[in-house]
Amino acid sequence: MSALSSMDLAVDQATRQRDQQRLELARTLQAQDAAQDQFNQLESYAQETQTRWISKSQQQATPEVMRHYYQFMDKLHQAMALQTQALQEAGRRVQEQQECLLQAEFKLAGRQTVCANMRREAGLRRDKLEQKQFDEMAAQQYRRNRAQHAI
Repeated sequence: MSALSSMDLAVDQATRQRDQQRLELARTLQAQDAAQDQFNQLESYAQETQTRWISKSQQQATPEVMRHYYQFMDKLHQAMALQTQALQEAGRRVQEQQECLLQAEFKLAGRQTVCANMRREAGLRRDKLEQKQFDEMAAQQYRRNRAQHAI
């Protein structure tokens, strides 16, 4: 296997790895969006609940009802705090995936550069060989012509 075909395989492998990293980043971004949506839903629900309870508390503000309201809101705020942590973790994972994708892009670019240089060098060698063969053919023709004229 020539060095160039080995390098082509390395470029193909780096391309596949880069594409896989892109997929992983897309999945991680979707997970982050889902976590953000869930947080937004919890936040919206908490605001709606607070608005409803404020209007109800003016009508029936018994201590038992208010205790239940505060317990429920505490649980809702705990859920929001947990979702905030999940959202931060999703953000961390997105950042990690972005860094992995960047590394894969660098790796691919490096291999593509090496492969392009190898192709260019192979082309130059081929051109030099063709020029050498052409020069030898011209020299042989010159010697034949000179030998024929010398007779």
